[in-house]
Amino acid sequence: MIGRWGRAARWLPCSARRVLDVGCAFGFGSAVLARAGEREDGRSSRRAGGRNAGSRYVLGIEPYRPYALQARRRYPRLPLAQGDGSALPLRSGAVDAVALLDVLEHAADPAGVLAEAQRALRPGGTLVLSVPYRGPLAALDSLNVYRALQRRWPGLPPLEPSEQSTGGQHRHFTVEDVRSLLGDEMVVDRIQRTGIGLAEPIHLALLVLCRGILRWERAYLLLRHVYFAAYLVEDLLPTGPAGYHLTVRARRL
Repeated sequence: MIGRWGRAARWLPCSARRVLDVGCAFGFGSAVLARAGEREDGRSSRRAGGRNAGSRYVLGIEPYRPYALQARRRYPRLPLAQGDGSALPLRSGAVDAVALLDVLEHAADPAGVLAEAQRALRPGGTLVLSVPYRGPLAALDSLNVYRALQRRWPGLPPLEPSEQSTGGQHRHFTVEDVRSLLGDEMVVDRIQRTGIGLAEPIHLALLVLCRGILRWERAYLLLRHVYFAAYLVEDLLPTGPAGYHLTVRARRL
């Protein structure tokens, strides 16, 4: 398991049996979190002499319908639903943990999404979130650069709905921004900044060449996996304040 999904799986406590993955996209992250829970179940069962404490239940929520449908096809055994992070279809305190991985930067109301995540969390529950970091490398953001190119050359095709952000800006956050959005009901207990933005020039080149010049969307969708791979691999590199990605773990009081 690599990238922020593997990190989220490692950062979730073993006691997190009911997990909500908000903005699950193709379902990959939800599957990673579920598999990590199965491994913990096996270890716990062996330590307890064969008595299993209960499996982890992971519910994935994705607002973009094509992604939600693709996730259901790929992971038919996982509970996956189309929905919005600002209005979760769950009662208050329903889950032990919430994962918000690469979600807030697209949200119209990041504070509202976090408020919903906190509402769904039980007291003592864990939230793991990842966002682009507002550090010295933020200017590399491929989506923001592409939007700037669109303003100069309006003939460039638009981004997909899943790639767009409210106001046209793919947001970046500092640690202080995240703490402020979380408020007084959440205590941050772990922070990691990673990556150097290496994947962003790759993505920008694919956007401009395949989508903008060749108008070959199928080629873009295929070659985009190169960007995904670079995105995951570079996230393994801890870079501190010079990083491009920020992952935060917090506990609800």
